[in-house]
Amino acid sequence: MPESESDLLSRKYSTMEIKAAVRQFIAENVLLGVHQTTIEDATPLVTGGLIDSIGMIGLVAFLESHFKVEFDPREINVHNLDTLGQIEELIRKKLDGEAGAAGSGQKIR
Repeated sequence: MPESESDLLSRKYSTMEIKAAVRQFIAENVLLGVHQTTIEDATPLVTGGLIDSIGMIGLVAFLESHFKVEFDPREINVHNLDTLGQIEELIRKKLDGEAGAAGSGQKIR
């Protein structure tokens, strides 16, 4: 049976699940198997040259689609999206905030 919208919103992702999904996306869609780089939690993705501006757009589109969140344009920057640790923290905040908004009847962006 397909998950309802409320089931998706209440879905809790572990830190490892978030990071594993992002690692897999980067390996398959950004690095394209060219780099034999191990992506650690603190590996600089943008400042280290692994992801360029176009790659960042693809990453954001993936994050929004996969985790059912929406980014404000001000959030799409190297300070939020340079490492897996930063990405996981931002996704976690968005998921926690949206779960709270859903429970309070507020509009979810």
